[in-house]
Amino acid sequence: MSGGADGLFGGDGLGTVFNMLYDVLKELTAENVMFKPLLKDIKSRLDSLQSLLLDIEKSNKILDLPDVELENLKQHLEEGIKLLQKCGKIRWWSVYKRYKYANKLTGWDESLQRLLEVLKVQEIRDVKDNSVSVKNVEKLVSRIESNLVIPKKPDSEAWCAVPELPPLVVGLDFPLNELKRKLLKDENVSMVVLTAPGGCGKTTLATKFCQDKDGKDTFMDNIFFVTVSKKPNLENIVQDLYQRKGFEVPTFQNEVSTVTWLQSFLKEEGQSPLLIVLDDVWSGSESLVEKFDHFKTENCKFLVTSRSEFQGYGSPYYLQLLDHDNAMKLFHHSASLGDKSSHVAKDIREKIVERCKGFPLAITVVGRSLCGEPIEIWQKRVLEWSKGFSILDSETELLFFLERSLDTLGKEMVSIRECFLDLGSFPEDQRIPAAALIDIWAELYDLDTDTKCIANLYVLTKRSLANLVITRKDKMEGDGYYSEHFVTQHDVLRELAIYNTKKEPVEHRKRLIVDICGDNLPKWWREQKHQPMKARLLSITTGCSISPLLFSNYVDMHK
Repeated sequence: MSGGADGLFGGDGLGTVFNMLYDVLKELTAENVMFKPLLKDIKSRLDSLQSLLLDIEKSNKILDLPDVELENLKQHLEEGIKLLQKCGKIRWWSVYKRYKYANKLTGWDESLQRLLEVLKVQEIRDVKDNSVSVKNVEKLVSRIESNLVIPKKPDSEAWCAVPELPPLVVGLDFPLNELKRKLLKDENVSMVVLTAPGGCGKTTLATKFCQDKDGKDTFMDNIFFVTVSKKPNLENIVQDLYQRKGFEVPTFQNEVSTVTWLQSFLKEEGQSPLLIVLDDVWSGSESLVEKFDHFKTENCKFLVTSRSEFQGYGSPYYLQLLDHDNAMKLFHHSASLGDKSSHVAKDIREKIVERCKGFPLAITVVGRSLCGEPIEIWQKRVLEWSKGFSILDSETELLFFLERSLDTLGKEMVSIRECFLDLGSFPEDQRIPAAALIDIWAELYDLDTDTKCIANLYVLTKRSLANLVITRKDKMEGDGYYSEHFVTQHDVLRELAIYNTKKEPVEHRKRLIVDICGDNLPKWWREQKHQPMKARLLSITTGCSISPLLFSNYVDMHK
């Protein structure tokens, strides 16, 4: 594309900047694995942008209009060049910078989308406001309107509509039947809260339930799919519900007025079987769930998806991870192996799927990143993992998504976040005795009672960041007996904890996680030159015994 746009965009102006950005992006996409999914999305955006710029340039020349609208876009593209150049200098081990610049890339891309929408609307306005009866202009208007997705007021069907299912759905037959049993057959259940960590398929399962024949036969066209997310706005949700039915959208004076309109909607539409899906409800939004639950009628059914449990609301259902066979099917699809899987050895595929531990998002992201890559790239990935590299080292998209689970732990929950990070210090695939955590946290966080420590574990469990398992059969809550309480954590979440632990320089980390065998020391240890460290929690994992000399060296470092 380089050079092709200059003549059309005016040489040293927007065309030059566009081409520079495109060339930098193309080069970075080919060389950089860390940001590859984000870069591909941006490249797709630029491909569509080129045709838009050509049309705008032509219309401005025909109508003799100024290029003021394009100046902001030019500045934004220049900022994009600088951002991409900085991304190209980031090394894979720089954990904090990778996450930081993934956020910056996402923000830049979102700003680009907003600029494009403004340009499209302005261009249509300018062309239509000038009464130039030229066929070229008419064709130009038609092209801009039809090909460039001018924001239009959606029809009522678009509001609260059920999303499309992904091309392949695996492992959800049993969970689907469980939802149908609860919501279609059990008269005592009006709400189900579907819980699992982010990326486990909650939204997909909810969508599948809405599109299932039994669900459609029951609720007909009375199905509403509402995406709630981090900061729910009840006014917008209620307005969307009214839009979906084609009713006049109400205006609200205050929150009481909004709740009244919601009550009226549920009462009216609830005369027939009604299903409302509240998707991606974050912790702290219990009041929103309560409002829907409070005004339900006997025909109302609610399906809530969340990373957190909402105790006291509805019937809970915890979505399990994929078994091996379904995980392998999803991986083959994501990596586009099909019948070509013979070029990738079976043991390589098995090791990759095993590393993902049935986590659907991890399987999908890893599969997409390896799709079409030479076999050597596959082998390199497996080799890196065998040497202790994290799956998050190569999959920025997965890291970016999982970090949202920690974003819910605001400033008021700093201690909960610290407890989550501490869990990464324990070996993978092991049950952690709650009694050990009680001892550690009592010392580190001055938690003076066992109850406070156990309460923190319940919070982590509620937010799907850990699992509290009680093996005692005659358990009685609050009896102070915790020797048979254990904590488990999915390996991907453990890697998330370790990843966040490594954001700081080694000498400033609160937790020091050492994986060694024999006298083979980590590189950072060899380069430390006996500088003091601030770690307050030390975890040493060994594949074999540690020599006395090695242990004494570590002690010397902390004197």
